[in-house]
Amino acid sequence: MRILCPMCGFDRNLDEAKIPPRAQMATCPRCAHKFRFRVVDDLPTAAPSVEPAVPSVGGQNLSVPTAPAGADPMAAQRAAAEQAWRHLQRANGDASGPEAAASPAGTDQARPGAQPHPESRAAGSGQNSQPGSTGSPVPFEDLPRHGFFPGLWGTIVAVLMTPRAFFRDMPVSGGMAKPLIFYLLLSEFMILCHFVWGLFGLGAVAELLKSPELMDMGIGLAGFSSVLLLVIAPPVYVLYVMLLTGVVHFLLRLLRSGDAGAEATFRVLCYSSAPLLLSVIPILGPQIGGFWSLWLAVIGLKHTHRAGLSASAFAVVLPILLLVAAWIGYMQGLLKTL
Repeated sequence: MRILCPMCGFDRNLDEAKIPPRAQMATCPRCAHKFRFRVVDDLPTAAPSVEPAVPSVGGQNLSVPTAPAGADPMAAQRAAAEQAWRHLQRANGDASGPEAAASPAGTDQARPGAQPHPESRAAGSGQNSQPGSTGSPVPFEDLPRHGFFPGLWGTIVAVLMTPRAFFRDMPVSGGMAKPLIFYLLLSEFMILCHFVWGLFGLGAVAELLKSPELMDMGIGLAGFSSVLLLVIAPPVYVLYVMLLTGVVHFLLRLLRSGDAGAEATFRVLCYSSAPLLLSVIPILGPQIGGFWSLWLAVIGLKHTHRAGLSASAFAVVLPILLLVAAWIGYMQGLLKTL
């Protein structure tokens, strides 16, 4: 059975045979949200005269606690679900998250040497107590806590230095505005770097040829390029990332992946643009940043959608190859007309 948290999108596959029959409440280990993961029908209205057998898995008692009269009627369900999830977590030996898969945030500190989830650390230290703070593990999505430039820089560093942890903890939902702004800022920075280095190159050529006319042409080009940078480029980049998201997610669905949704694909493609910062290095910087971005997109899709590495690489590389082939064909046709 696949159990999905409706609040943050965290999911886990559990053996339905090992879940107590009456368990229907769970607590997300990522955001501590309590939710009903199934509805149990046909519950017995009266206890049978013969006591039922107590279910156990691996020697662990999974019996459903009974609630005293006047107590919360769902308390027994929540206790059964938490007990079953804790046992299954220990049986699976999953060390990537908190020890108890259905325990509230903060119970992972009880295990010696355990590393709490980033959100649990923030909640426990009070760093997300600022008004408007979202508690998101992505710094750029929690600007009230980090600030604009520290949040932007912290997100870039996290994507470049620890991409697997970043995309594993990244929320798969929560809005597309901030990831899109992050992508546009990096794209605009790349264009600005190309523009500056182009002016340096043009100035060097004009100085070498002793041609003031060439320098005047460069100054005029600078004015036109500023308009291009501020007005034309953002809509083009928005259209590009939207189309690329549609194609990549369609390919993932063909390969039976992409379970986290199209928004998760969009967020991965936006945040994987962090290496565009290398455009500040002339000539080689944009090329290195471009290939690095592709690799980060593959890593992000793999961890976000729980997809295979080959499926993620295919979904990312195929659209780029088709785009390059279309561009080569266009240039060849243009050359033939000259």
